[in-house]
Amino acid sequence: MAFKPFFWYCRPVAGGVWRNAVDNAFGAYTPCAIDSLVVVISHLVVLGLCIYRIWLIKKDFKVQRFCLKSGTYNYVLCLLATCCAFEPLLKLIMGISVLNLDGQTALAPFEVVALIIQTLAWCSMVLMLVVETKVYVYEFRWIVRFGVVYILVADIVMLNLILSVKDFYKRYS
Repeated sequence: MAFKPFFWYCRPVAGGVWRNAVDNAFGAYTPCAIDSLVVVISHLVVLGLCIYRIWLIKKDFKVQRFCLKSGTYNYVLCLLATCCAFEPLLKLIMGISVLNLDGQTALAPFEVVALIIQTLAWCSMVLMLVVETKVYVYEFRWIVRFGVVYILVADIVMLNLILSVKDFYKRYS
């Protein structure tokens, strides 16, 4: 198949569902490739954007600073970002895999890495929103918003992949 570290990281099943059900160039490596190339990279981008915006707020004294009249909007966004941070953390703790269709017993390493990066990205978003309730700057806000849209597009790609194999998921009653 591939060399050993890549095989260990992706854990493809030779005659598994992903090999037969999805028509693309990745074959058995489809969930690993999509999760690593699309979802992880988009979350890493947002992680970097949030860290840079926190740095702008805390350390860059050239930017003009403001105080929000009402923090209600930020508190609601904080609540949503916290829910988004707990979802991958809960999957990681409970060992829930959306991409495991072949009955493997544990999460694959690419899923663990993706869930950790997703949790870190959303936690940095929560931290950024908490910092913004005290001091707000206009610089770099639209870029962070487009980063969140980038995450939404990555999640839509992942949802499209999951919906393409929906018939192979086990139904629980």
